[in-house]
Amino acid sequence: MSSRRRSVQEAVRVIITQNPYLYRGIRMQVINYSAVARYIQEDVKGLAGDEVDPNTIVTAIMRFSREALEGTPMESQGAFYGSRLNLVTDVKELTLKVSRREQSEIIEALLEHQKQGLAIRFHQLPGSLKIIATSEAMTQLMQDLWQYEPELGEGYAELSITTAPGDDRYDRIALLTDLLFRNGVHMVDAFFTGDEVSLILREEDASKAFEVLRSQTR
Repeated sequence: MSSRRRSVQEAVRVIITQNPYLYRGIRMQVINYSAVARYIQEDVKGLAGDEVDPNTIVTAIMRFSREALEGTPMESQGAFYGSRLNLVTDVKELTLKVSRREQSEIIEALLEHQKQGLAIRFHQLPGSLKIIATSEAMTQLMQDLWQYEPELGEGYAELSITTAPGDDRYDRIALLTDLLFRNGVHMVDAFFTGDEVSLILREEDASKAFEVLRSQTR
C-alpha cells in the first residue's frame, strides 16, 4: 500500500470497503455509526496520519452510507471490461497479530519463500499480517511461524482481478463489494496491490463469484 496520507473520508471509505462485514452492515442499515467510528478509529488514524475526532469519523461513515445506498453505477454492465480474473481454490488464510518490527522480520522470510517458488501472498494491516496460500504451501509456512501464535482459517478461495490502469482502486473495491453483495456472495477479506484486487471467499461461493465478475469483464 502507498504511504501517502489520506483524508478522513477517503480513509473511512478504504477501511469499510476492505471489511466485508462492515460494508454489509452499512448496506443493510443494521449498525451503529458511533460504534463503528470507535471500532475503526485507530485504522483511520493510521491512514490519515493524525488524531481524528470520532465525530468526524461518524460524519464520514454517514456520507459513505448515503453514497453506498444511492450508488446506481454499481449495477452497470461491463464495469470491469478488459480485466483478467484468476481463481485459486483450496486456500488458507493465516493471521498473525504482530508488531511492525515483527512484521518486517516475517516479510523478509516470506520473500525468501517466494524466491524459492512458494506460492504465497501477504498483506500488511495495522497490528497484523495476513498470509494467503494454498494448503500445501501453508503446511510449510506453519513450521516457520508457529511461535507467533497464528490464527488459521480454512475452506477459502482467492479470486484475483487485474484491472485496467488508471481506475481508482478504492472505487474498484467498493464496486466489487457491492456487486457481490447484490448477488448473495459475501467476501471474507479484500486486499489491493497496485492494479490487482484480491478477494478471499468461502470456497462454496467461489464459482458464483467468478461468474458474476466475469460477466462484468465483457
